[in-house]
Amino acid sequence: MFKAVPKAAILSMVGPMALLLAGYLGWRFYGAKALDTTYYALKQENIHISDRPTWLRSDVISEVFEQSGLDRMSLLDDQTAAVIAKALDSHPWVKKTHRVHRMAGGQIVINAEFRQPIAMVHCQASLEPGVNSTPGSNDQESFLPVDSEGILLPTKDFSQEDIPNYILIYAQNIQSSDYPRVGMTLADPQIAEAILLCRFLAPLRAQGLAKLSSVYVYPNASGGNSRWRLEITTKGGPRILWGSAPTHEATNEPTANTKLKRLVEWIGDPTQWARSELDLTTTR
Repeated sequence: MFKAVPKAAILSMVGPMALLLAGYLGWRFYGAKALDTTYYALKQENIHISDRPTWLRSDVISEVFEQSGLDRMSLLDDQTAAVIAKALDSHPWVKKTHRVHRMAGGQIVINAEFRQPIAMVHCQASLEPGVNSTPGSNDQESFLPVDSEGILLPTKDFSQEDIPNYILIYAQNIQSSDYPRVGMTLADPQIAEAILLCRFLAPLRAQGLAKLSSVYVYPNASGGNSRWRLEITTKGGPRILWGSAPTHEATNEPTANTKLKRLVEWIGDPTQWARSELDLTTTR
């Protein structure tokens, strides 16, 4: 018969095994996670935007970090790049995130396409304060920045001094309730057609050949494919009757390319440019 194992011997074996098991479980559930957080956590200062556009003033990375909780992501997670791209795409300044590249040392380089402001929409009473408006006021004149797709951009990134840098859009009976939240599309058809013209004229304006200042939208009484007719004002030059928005021309109306060619010719002719009004809606 085997002799009884002394109780002290049993305890001397169980104690180390319990400590070993507790250590393993502690590392498994707490230690590894702490090490992961310390050495492999995604850090805001390690994320960089390549080819950052000059017009972008927002700290996009900081804002995305605050809103999306990216600080809880680990560089060891295979889904980290996809999560970063999705978080960036939700920001109103980001049009499309093309690539999230993970590099050595925990560095992240992002290649993204950002929305570019193209015009300022005049709003007499805005529920959301725009540029040059008094916060919390619903009866102040304001200008709301939009991109070429009519997306409302963050007004906080623009100042009163920025307003003349863009074409100003003035439309009829615009109500503050027509404007969505930042990052969403302005659905008003007047604004949509004015933006079509702003987008079409952007290369000409970028060349500085004509100081195109504003686009005014009026009801189109003559019919055609568009309900609206557009007029352009210039700084120190004539008022230009443009007519329908590009791709919305009436049957007997010159195309947008034809109008643009004539406009360029007029810009180079001091006699024409000295007139008070020029009409691009006719074939003559």
